[in-house]
Amino acid sequence: MNLSNHNILVVTSTVEDYLSVTLLHGLKSLLSPTQVTDFPKCETLYRGNLFHSIYGRGFTVFGLIEDTPVDRWHIYEKLITAEFSLIIFADIHRTFGTYIEFLPYLTYQNTIILDGADTPQPYPYAGKWWRYPPYWFVPKAHTRFLYFKREWTEETIRNLWYQVLPNWLCKYIPTPKNFRPISFSIPEEKIVKSLPVKTKLFPKHIVDPEVARQVEGSQTSYAFESERAYYADLQAAKFGITTKRSGWDCLRHYEIAANGCVPCFRDLDKKPKTCAPHGLNETNCIVYHSYDDLMNRISGLSEQDYTDLQANAWEWSKKNTTIESAKRLLQSCYVK
Repeated sequence: MNLSNHNILVVTSTVEDYLSVTLLHGLKSLLSPTQVTDFPKCETLYRGNLFHSIYGRGFTVFGLIEDTPVDRWHIYEKLITAEFSLIIFADIHRTFGTYIEFLPYLTYQNTIILDGADTPQPYPYAGKWWRYPPYWFVPKAHTRFLYFKREWTEETIRNLWYQVLPNWLCKYIPTPKNFRPISFSIPEEKIVKSLPVKTKLFPKHIVDPEVARQVEGSQTSYAFESERAYYADLQAAKFGITTKRSGWDCLRHYEIAANGCVPCFRDLDKKPKTCAPHGLNETNCIVYHSYDDLMNRISGLSEQDYTDLQANAWEWSKKNTTIESAKRLLQSCYVK
């Protein structure tokens, strides 16, 4: 793949979107920053902005890139004259208006669609399109272009059939040919360089309410004012607790593994294979179903068992950096 030939337009939304930001971080780290035009400008990507009030308090992925000048003028004219080798709609649920406007100049060869929404519903099959008659005939995306869906479950397929099929039947429906998996990722600089010494069993931030009730001093909501304190707490803990919330994928999974913790993922075995996160399993993670189950599994680990889990989780985080994710995305564009 000749990276020097790329001139990429990434159509972004005006809210904090973790898939968009991690993808942009990877692309701008892999390529020259001027080869990647984020439009409109993704303010959360660049240093010097305030992020404390946004979801996640700006930890891990926001404000990491130097704000190198990028020419964002006359985007429509550049699209018409085919100046971009690749157009990425990084948040199709929020940028579908721009998608419709640009559609006459989009081809299967030059366009990909990213769907990082927490909902399994693809564009345009969510309720907001069904409730508003003028949206009923908006152009589909997954039938025209590669469509990367993060929360891809059997419910995704059911929505493509307007929810008329029973859930049990959806597993037998062929997958749309343009669907592809995608997940969050983590900047390489946020991964510890060596595995830290552990001084306690669990971190302070525990999102599973049942487990949190049993761990003195834990919190299910924001527990830290700074990223440094959050990471230091994870690095001191042997195990990090995570679970499905709005969606299966969450940056927390990657933060736990990147800081040398063993992820403990409630009900991970219930996650569809098509749905992110990808690659977490019993070789690098503890899969549990209740507090008692979790403690039984932890107590059954030998010292070597823990060492292996920790090392494998750390390696998993290295395979899911923003740069590695950007490489996989670009590779998929040229092997269609």
